[in-house]
Amino acid sequence: MTLWFGTATMVNGDALLAFIDRLLDAGDSYAALGAYPHADVRDRQALEAVILATPRLRLTFAAAPYASADLLDRISTDANAAIRLRLAKNPATRPSTLARLLAEDASDRIRRYVAAHPRAEAATLAVLAGDPSIAVRRAVAGNPNAPCDVLAQLVAEGDGLIDRNAAHGPFADAELLQTLWATGDRNVRAEVAAHPNTARSLLAMAEASADALIRRKLAANPGLGAAMLNRLFADDDERVRAAAVRNCVMSGAFLDDPQDEPSPRVRRIAARRERLSAKVMSRLASDPDAWVRRWIARNPAVCDDLLRRLAADPVMEVRRGAARNPSCPGPLLSVLACDAAAWVRAGVALREDVPDAAIDRLLEDDGPDVLGALGRNPRTPASKLEAIACHPDKDVRRAVAFNHAAPCEVVARLAEDPYPLNRVVLANHPKLGLRHIERLLDDPEPQVRFAASARLARFFAASHTIAGDLHINA
Repeated sequence: MTLWFGTATMVNGDALLAFIDRLLDAGDSYAALGAYPHADVRDRQALEAVILATPRLRLTFAAAPYASADLLDRISTDANAAIRLRLAKNPATRPSTLARLLAEDASDRIRRYVAAHPRAEAATLAVLAGDPSIAVRRAVAGNPNAPCDVLAQLVAEGDGLIDRNAAHGPFADAELLQTLWATGDRNVRAEVAAHPNTARSLLAMAEASADALIRRKLAANPGLGAAMLNRLFADDDERVRAAAVRNCVMSGAFLDDPQDEPSPRVRRIAARRERLSAKVMSRLASDPDAWVRRWIARNPAVCDDLLRRLAADPVMEVRRGAARNPSCPGPLLSVLACDAAAWVRAGVALREDVPDAAIDRLLEDDGPDVLGALGRNPRTPASKLEAIACHPDKDVRRAVAFNHAAPCEVVARLAEDPYPLNRVVLANHPKLGLRHIERLLDDPEPQVRFAASARLARFFAASHTIAGDLHINA
């Protein structure tokens, strides 16, 4: 595609139209797909002729979650069975399109996929709740959009899987959950025990259950009070205790000293909780399990004295945890910047608050992990970023594409990167110049062309002058 933007080009009301005309002349389906959401009705019709030029393209884009909902709707108007099936599975398909698919295709698979679709509306699910296929009705019961009256209708059937799905439904109310507890098996009761709408009387019954599965699911219920949660924290089953400590309601302030907790799994979860007492944190920092120490090393509530101890831990992952702790003080970061393990030094290199002396030390490091971390760090000097952008490791080079502080000339170098994923990431970099984005329209990788076209079309649709977002001379 010929370059056509001059350094003095001004973006006016015709710029998007001119851009779309260029895309139409080029005839590239992926570039046209990127511009489609920003075009008006007339231009969309022209773009559709390019995007949907062949049956294979129709089939491909019907399944693409990055395709706009408007285009998916357009594809559905004259779709064959294979395309309708892909549209019914595509999470980007809008509710009105799903309704059309149901009206035009009565196959079991279409009904089942629509019944499970994350954008299916209550009215559609209500219709499918009366479907003759048990697989469709089960899918309705498992859809998080299913309203309570639809779930109640399905539960009346007495199917175990429907009951289990309904008990997990966000809109199940206390009355329905009461029914499910009375009629369901252990798996259904376990889901009822975990539901935040379950009545307190049922929660008490779940706590008294001899079934560890039911107590474990209860311990994960975000509607529990502190008293019940603390009792579950003392349960004989380690999985129940682990669920109680993991519960979002549980505050570290309620945790007792875990020195007698025999399960490393429980202690690992406890180490991640907030508001732990100084005594508990001290115990966890000396835990024999390295994963416990690793998690407590990343806990922002840990004091400086404990962090210094953890930063000298013989296990590399624990020291890395200390390096990534947002509360780690500057002097300790400087120490960790000289750690023998490259993965620990990389943890320091990721930090924007690293002391000047530490980052100077890291700039001399040639380890790929450290270089990749420096590539993402806005504090890294342009000269170092340029060297990282030329590194032989594609993953190291990609780090610079994520660094929004990277200067235009460094970003421009990555526009010629041989690895397609790096160019895909780069297409949305704020410092990538207009000319370089346009060159990406000729990229051999379809996703690169799509990303470049989408960005240019979005810019032309939203801007009146070229300023701020794109650097035309870069």
